[in-house]
Amino acid sequence: MILVRYGEIAVKRGKRREFERRLVENILAALERKGIKAKARLIRGRILIDAPDEAAEIIAKVPGVVSVSPAREMNYEEVPDYLREALKGLNPKSFKVETQRLDKAFLKTSVEVNREIGAFIVKEFGWKVDLENPELTIGIEIIKGKAYVFFEKIKGVGGLPVGTQGKVVVLLSGGIDSPVAAFLMMKRGAEIMAVHFDQGKHAKEVVEKTVEILNDYSPKDIELIVENHFEVLRPYVAVLSRINMREWTCVLCKVAMLRRAAEIAREEGALGIVTGDSLGQVASQTLANLYFETMSVRFPVHRPLLGMDKEEIVKIAREIGTYQAFLEYPYCDCPFRPERVVTQGKYEEFLKILDILEKEGII
Repeated sequence: MILVRYGEIAVKRGKRREFERRLVENILAALERKGIKAKARLIRGRILIDAPDEAAEIIAKVPGVVSVSPAREMNYEEVPDYLREALKGLNPKSFKVETQRLDKAFLKTSVEVNREIGAFIVKEFGWKVDLENPELTIGIEIIKGKAYVFFEKIKGVGGLPVGTQGKVVVLLSGGIDSPVAAFLMMKRGAEIMAVHFDQGKHAKEVVEKTVEILNDYSPKDIELIVENHFEVLRPYVAVLSRINMREWTCVLCKVAMLRRAAEIAREEGALGIVTGDSLGQVASQTLANLYFETMSVRFPVHRPLLGMDKEEIVKIAREIGTYQAFLEYPYCDCPFRPERVVTQGKYEEFLKILDILEKEGII
């Protein structure tokens, strides 16, 4: 039995049951994609998954799950006999028993269970008790008259179940930032679809690998749309070259991508666009340029990494596994990049460019 704990969902008044059901559906879908058929029981504060122990690592990646423990279900009276066999051959320097009594009708308190089972372990194995820093923790949870015994607690993603907050379109490159932005939106309950503006040089293959990694956190395969970056950007660059304002290329590049992403979002019923922008990291991500880009698209743009620095982003990328895919990302020297890039441009100049683009039917 896999013992699944969730946290934030439990305080969602009026939506709790809906969120719990969605979390159960997502867990079962994640397991089925890995070829594991499972059954689930939803009780207050816990989800019990009837599945082999290896399912625990898969479940831990499902947004909404706080922690997971492969456990054994039994009557409380059977716990000593089970531990006598399960702990045979171990020799930890210290141990402790940690009990949580979700079933308040159970006659013994958590403290009483800790003392009783702890005393049995000391008598049976002679191990030392250490309540502060034990080498081995024996976990027991009392649920609906049954005892669930476990020896590890695998940290989960936390957050909310994917699909409870609607759909968004993510601008996904093969770099470090945008996959982290996609993950964070899934963690907050958003279903994502990805749009990649391809520059060639095998970047598409890296993005496809990134999507495979992100799929571990999604209840269903993430849809990936690949757009030809050069075809999207070419008419914008032609106008900028003609009016001698090529320094605006990077800003207009982002505008072009956002506007195309907005078209896709409207077609798919998505409620926003997500980017991996981090304030001040590159020329197109200064506060002024982000303002220009957002004002031009007339569609919600979400930037979950805006206040993070690179170290924070890299840390998350390593944790979720997308950093490894980034290491294979080829350097793509954009042929449209100008010698000088505007970082603090004037809004009047930007409006002038948009006006020309609109008159020529480009936007």
